[in-house]
Order: sequence, then C-alpha cells, then structure tokens
Amino acid sequence: MSRSESQTARRPLAAFELTRTVTLQWLAVSAVGFFGFAYVFGHALAWIRGTSLEPIVIAPSSPPTVLGWLAVSVGLLVCVVVPHELLHGVFLARYGDSPDYGIGVSHFVLPYAYAGTSGTHYTRNQLLVALLAPFVVLTAVGVAVMVVVPTPLLIVPLAANAAGSIGDLWMAAVLWQYPADVRVGDPPGDVRGFGIYGARSRTLSRRPGMPLLARFLAGSVGTLAMFGLYAVGAVLFSLAVGSGDVVLGDPESGWLLFRHYRLPDGTALVELGDRALLSVAALGGLAWTVVATAHRWLAAD
Repeated sequence: MSRSESQTARRPLAAFELTRTVTLQWLAVSAVGFFGFAYVFGHALAWIRGTSLEPIVIAPSSPPTVLGWLAVSVGLLVCVVVPHELLHGVFLARYGDSPDYGIGVSHFVLPYAYAGTSGTHYTRNQLLVALLAPFVVLTAVGVAVMVVVPTPLLIVPLAANAAGSIGDLWMAAVLWQYPADVRVGDPPGDVRGFGIYGARSRTLSRRPGMPLLARFLAGSVGTLAMFGLYAVGAVLFSLAVGSGDVVLGDPESGWLLFRHYRLPDGTALVELGDRALLSVAALGGLAWTVVATAHRWLAAD
C-alpha cells in the first residue's frame, strides 16, 4: 500500500508519543536493567560452566580509569550499537522502505542511535519483528558464543544490548495491545513515536485487561527504577568517598542484588535483595493501579 493510498483509506485511531516523561522512564529502567540483565547472563554463564555465580567485589581502590571507560565505551559502540541498529534497518527495509540511520538526544535527556523510515506504514506484526529483532538475535548469538567460549567478557555487551533494547521492548508491549490488522506509521503531528491507523469506519479497542496490566507494570517498573537508581547512586558514592567495598551478587544469600560494606569492621551498611525488591515492586504496581484507575473513574464522572 502506498503512502497516499494508506492516508485516504485509513485514519489515526491511537498514537504513542515519546514524551519527556517516557524518556526519563526509559533512562531509569535502562540503567537499572543493565545490572539486572548482567545478573541474568551471569547466571547463564555459571550454569554453562557448571559452577555457582561468583560475586563481583568493587573496592574503592580499584575504580576503572578514564581510559578504561573510554575503551569500554568504544567497544560497546562497535559491538552493540551498530549491529543493533543494522538489525532494525534490515527488517524495516524488508517490510517497507530503506531506513535512515543517525544519532540524537531525546528531549535533551537520552542519547540514542536510530534506524527509521518516514511515511511508511507497517502491519502490527511487521513492526513487532523490526522492534524485537536486535534483542532476540543478538541475545541468541551472544549466548551461543558463550556456550562455545564461556568467558565473562560476553556479559557486558549482552547486558548493554538488552538494556539498550528497553525502549524497543516498551514500544512492542504498547503495540501488542492492539489488533493484528491495524497499520502503524508516523504519528499525527510533529512528534516522535508511532500512530495506529485503521479503516475509517472502525472503532479501535485494546485487548481486554490490558489497561489494568499496563498500569500495574508501570507502577512496578517505576518502583524498581527508584530503588535501582538508589542502589546505583550508593555504589558510585561509596566508590567516590572510599567508604567501603560494594558486593554485587552473593549465591550464599540467594540472588542478592547489592551490598555495601563499611570498613574496617566489615559490617553491612546497605543491602538490597531480590525477594524484598520484587515484593516492594508488586506493592508499588498495585498501588499505582488503584490510584490511576480511581483517577480515571473520577475524571470520567
């Protein structure tokens, strides 16, 4: 279907806009998600090796140097960002026009690389494939390489790609709520995001229960992001002032996420575990679901 045909036969039914609020949410979830995915791939490596997960100890006397960070950043750019965007482009070109590639900063907050088309409409499933391809393909290839060469060096690019896919997963989750026969293209107006288009006579409805599930997940993810950012901030502060060692992961205490030791006595100053964190996230999700639903009911009245 050409662009002119799609415009005459279809009308905008819904839209997803990448607002400043959504951008900040992506940034927070991606920062926390990097550590979460690193644990997942660390457990996978331990299972492949047939060993237990080894904790990571970061001492104040051993922070990475500027040159070390620069080398890691360049390596991630080459090994993760480039193939990630190329995979987006391959599937966008397969189902539509050749994409444009570039880099930008969303709302002066989130730096990003992109592969995108303008004026092209896709089916829901075609765009889902294009969105999810980098996460699925690079994760599958990375895990396959990890089986052959079980090195911890693979954990960083795998976690970076997964964390960098948070926006793709987020948009895919939004898109999946709509029927498969809609078409997806540029959003109405001069904004970033996508629009849902359908026949002019059609009334669009999301899947049953999706609004409630979306509110619960938004509350849970927001709660996780707040606690995760606190943990990341505590790590950086601890290393900056040299107040003690930071331990990430401890198989003897379950899936421990974070522990900070105060020197010289070694007492635990701060500790976050998976069970407590997931419980708090579930409570946050329930609370947000109730508040958001009540607000909508009051607004409708």
